[in-house]
Amino acid sequence: MKLFCAVLSGVLCIGHISFAEPRVTYNSFGLPGLIDMPSAQSAPDAELSFSISQSGKSLRNTLTFQIAPRLTGAFRYSSIETTSQTLFDRSFDLRYRLLDETDRRPALAVGLQDFIGTGVYSGEYVAASKRLGPVVATAGIGWGRLGSHNSFDNPLGAISSRFDTRDAGYTGTGGRIEAARWFRGPAALFAGVSWQMSDRVTLKAEYSSDAYTQEVAAGHFVYRSPVNLAVDYQIKPTVQLTAYAQHGDEIGILASLTSNPKHSPGGATRDPAPMPVLPRAKAQVAPAGWLEIPSLRSALITALTPVLQQDGIQLIGLSLTDTIAIATIENHRYQSQPQAIGHVARLLSNLLPTSVDTIAVVPMVKGIAGSQVIFPRNALEAHEATATGAADMRAVTVVTDAAATDHKAAAAEGVYPQFSWSFGPDTTASLFDPDNPVALSFGAKLTAEWVPARGVYVTGTLRQNIVDNYKSTPRYSNSIITHVRSDSTFYDRASGPVLRDLTANYRFRPGTNLYGQFSVGYLERMYGGLSAELLWKPVDSKFGLGFEVSAVRQRSFDGLGFAPLTVTTAGLGAPRSYDTITGHFSGYYAFDNGLHAQVNVGRYLAKDWGVSLRLNREFNNGWKVGAYATLTNISFDDFGEGSFDKGIVMKIPTSWGIGRPSRAKRSVVIRPLLRDGGAKLDLSDRLYDLVRDTHVPQLEAQWGRFWR
Repeated sequence: MKLFCAVLSGVLCIGHISFAEPRVTYNSFGLPGLIDMPSAQSAPDAELSFSISQSGKSLRNTLTFQIAPRLTGAFRYSSIETTSQTLFDRSFDLRYRLLDETDRRPALAVGLQDFIGTGVYSGEYVAASKRLGPVVATAGIGWGRLGSHNSFDNPLGAISSRFDTRDAGYTGTGGRIEAARWFRGPAALFAGVSWQMSDRVTLKAEYSSDAYTQEVAAGHFVYRSPVNLAVDYQIKPTVQLTAYAQHGDEIGILASLTSNPKHSPGGATRDPAPMPVLPRAKAQVAPAGWLEIPSLRSALITALTPVLQQDGIQLIGLSLTDTIAIATIENHRYQSQPQAIGHVARLLSNLLPTSVDTIAVVPMVKGIAGSQVIFPRNALEAHEATATGAADMRAVTVVTDAAATDHKAAAAEGVYPQFSWSFGPDTTASLFDPDNPVALSFGAKLTAEWVPARGVYVTGTLRQNIVDNYKSTPRYSNSIITHVRSDSTFYDRASGPVLRDLTANYRFRPGTNLYGQFSVGYLERMYGGLSAELLWKPVDSKFGLGFEVSAVRQRSFDGLGFAPLTVTTAGLGAPRSYDTITGHFSGYYAFDNGLHAQVNVGRYLAKDWGVSLRLNREFNNGWKVGAYATLTNISFDDFGEGSFDKGIVMKIPTSWGIGRPSRAKRSVVIRPLLRDGGAKLDLSDRLYDLVRDTHVPQLEAQWGRFWR
């Protein structure tokens, strides 16, 4: 208590003191904090951290994301030895910084620890932190697990007697939001200090309010003292190592790796230098009636096509009048569509006759055009080299719907058919199976795409597994509802080549603000059939509405047809089939700061009805970090362990890591458990994700790269 009182006095009573901000470090739970205890500090906005901590018979793996400047979220996967077994526990944390630190007051934060899970680490807290030179002092009050040492009656009991008691354990199958337990029961105080004694070394001491009741009962250690000590060593700005002594009886270690989607590890991408704008005063003067001379028009297309191809841009169409040029292009290289549009505009300024004074670029994505970006040619000549050139260009640029634009002008020049393919290594992971928490497979993947005409795409993926660490006998699902997803482990274990998908897609524009798509074939690894989608999305709106319906049948485990096999505890059993109709109404909205929301309402693969909510934080370089949750009319008990479907989604652009422009991305989906309730068809290239890249909100967010 002496340590707590001293720190509390320092945190709350020190005023008019301002120092350089010490480095934010992570605690054993993977959040900014002390050793075990939290603090009110936040990591830099958008920082992504992965930490591993080992203490006694407990191992914690935590993925932490600074969702917004004030909001921190974390997902934790822990291995905890009990008296009879090893418990593999999944938990989520949230922390919100209520007050920023000033010269007069500390930062103040409120947090929920393990608020969706089994409740092993469940607790809530309010913490205050204040910088005192190279020292950060923290004090706070905790409930639940964080109110278990030297506790006292809950001060919130003065508001209502409901706060006096807290239910033990957790409800049913776990994974539920136990809001009725928050800030209930006994409370306890915690405190601590961290001293950044050099650029690399930080010393920490804390008075912990966690009695580690479960670990002591399981014989992990003897609880001798609430005082914990630690030393952090910063190997480099992105790597932290920590050694700590806990409870007077245990030694622990922690390693944290951090990154920030805003900043590439190699710095800015090394983009090829764009062609400079050629003012018309120096350009070749067009003869009168130049459009009536076929050889001149053909020569223009012949000159444009190979230069754009070298820049990773394909010319799809070119419409010309004496004063207007409309180029329809498909950008295969740059994450930013404005950057590709800027490259095309400069090239056109070099080649177009001087009579053309308006240039329009129509960016097409996988056969579907979303917008037409129109700007005066003289603006290109005037603003290329000015300090505010990008903003000046945006001010004179008009973006309209491209539904009525003629994209066929160059089709006769050999644009179609197209064929492309790629071959290379492929790694897949299956996480959180209690029998094999990290199942990895390394193989080779062949992907091919044939485009016989505009909007028609035939794509396929063939994969061969080479080596894996799968268990010889897969874990059989105990789901009591139809096994629409929970038998996925059987799909991963085919010994021969697996045709993961083979789909024919037709994408088209039914009208202004409307987009359509039909798909047929092996739509994904587990299902094949027919699918149709319609999207309403105005080009200048942050809002969109969509509808999707699919008639599907479950595929066989070996991927060779539509004769799925049932599974018994003994392995593969008698043939059976499963088919269903699934579909959703969807609403989309793009908030500020790169936050995107999506709501789906409809019928899922197990014929359950419900709603899904997805929130993503997206960055102009292509990074995406988000989370989703789905609730349906399947009860929590029938759903099984986890209670409802939820997960974390990340998309990592290849260009961010290699430092060269590329539109390729790697998708990572982290699900605490893969169950059958709330399961959605895993279609690629849904219309909203294709279209919005060319619409006004996304173009404006990335317009600063127009001259890059």
